[in-house]
Amino acid sequence: MLRLYRKERGSGRQATIAMLTSEVMKTYGPHLVVLEDAGDGNFVFLYAGNRVPDHDGEPITGKNTSIIAPQTAELYRIGCQEAHELNDAVCINHITAPHCVVHHWESLFLPMEDSAHRRMFVALCMPRENKDDFLRNLMDNTPEAIVAASPVRDSHGEVVDATVLYANKVSAELSGHASVDKIIGTSMMRMFGDVATAGGWDRNLSVLRTGKAAHFEFHHRSQVETRWLRVASVPTRDGLLASFHDITDQKRAQLELEHQKKMLMDEMEQRRGLEQELWALAHLDPLTSLPNRRAFRDSAMVKLAESQTAHRPLAVISLDIDHFKHINDAYGHGAGDTVLRRVADVLKAPLRPNTDMAARVGGEEFAVVLPDTDIDSAIAFAEKLRRRIEQTVVVVGEHEIRPTISLGVAMNRKSTNLDELMDRSDRALYTAKRTGRNKVCTEVDVQPKAGDNSIVAA
Repeated sequence: MLRLYRKERGSGRQATIAMLTSEVMKTYGPHLVVLEDAGDGNFVFLYAGNRVPDHDGEPITGKNTSIIAPQTAELYRIGCQEAHELNDAVCINHITAPHCVVHHWESLFLPMEDSAHRRMFVALCMPRENKDDFLRNLMDNTPEAIVAASPVRDSHGEVVDATVLYANKVSAELSGHASVDKIIGTSMMRMFGDVATAGGWDRNLSVLRTGKAAHFEFHHRSQVETRWLRVASVPTRDGLLASFHDITDQKRAQLELEHQKKMLMDEMEQRRGLEQELWALAHLDPLTSLPNRRAFRDSAMVKLAESQTAHRPLAVISLDIDHFKHINDAYGHGAGDTVLRRVADVLKAPLRPNTDMAARVGGEEFAVVLPDTDIDSAIAFAEKLRRRIEQTVVVVGEHEIRPTISLGVAMNRKSTNLDELMDRSDRALYTAKRTGRNKVCTEVDVQPKAGDNSIVAA
């Protein structure tokens, strides 16, 4: 068409409508438009081929650019005005409004005259891409699967399924179909096989029934594969539009991460258990679960230092089970262990949490440290322990064992170290045992050794 136009103007004269011979119209007529200036910035369509409809697909012959779609009208105005100003051919590529049948036009505008020398414009309008082709190409190249469906109702008007009206290539690939044609017109609830209610896929029906959008994950399992999909299902005027994205790789990575995290947590828990066992072995007496001698010394030294720094009293009680060797000899070591555990339980009961401490420091020997406790309170505490043990009955087989304990009480001093304090409480304990057992003695009751002036009333 452009070659014909150049040839017509080659002799220096203006091209005329006469160049549109029957042969030219046979070839290009369906795509030609002839316009005339209407005088108000608009143009009237004197002729329009059947392949150049308006935006609604209707013929435009006899219409004015003022009454057609603004974007399309602007195309014709610009083409005609530029062709008039240049007095030469002008080519324009044009993207139409989204609702137009043709999405992309390529138009050639040619300024001409009629036999009366009136200015005319001939436009060759070639559709390069229809809207449907453009949208399908767009949808087929999107990374997500897209399906449009309309509801299927039973005799009561209840939505029971949906018919696929549109699907892109990705949806065919994800659902295991050979082509999109295998999906169109089929049941949306059977796209992935018989999974109408599996993994929440039936939530698409809820979108059709309620008109409310839904976002969910769908786990598709089949005999040959398993995959996870993230689904966005939204209602449309006549049904729903669902997009689903394959998140199988992310989901597997997430599940693997959760598995590794669980294994790590289990290992950490096991390690904590082992650490607790090791700590218990190092610090607790395995028979009574009381702190052992080492743990007692470490804690007592700290408590003693704190008491001396704060000028607060602190008492230490040493105690021993009376005639314990006789219990072992008469009833067996199993009975002796039972007595030790019972005595330990009695010791634990009256202790103040996070303040007082009791420990097994020898075979049948125990010690108690009481911070912020004066001598009278310490003696009262020791007497309470003695009475409770005296009232305890340990049943071993057919035998009843009634243990008793002897106790010695000592108080801290400014210059006292732990060894000295323990030595004084031990000497008070030995005094109790020498003077009859099952009693409480203090430093006051201890007879000083010759030349020893360190033992005074606490």
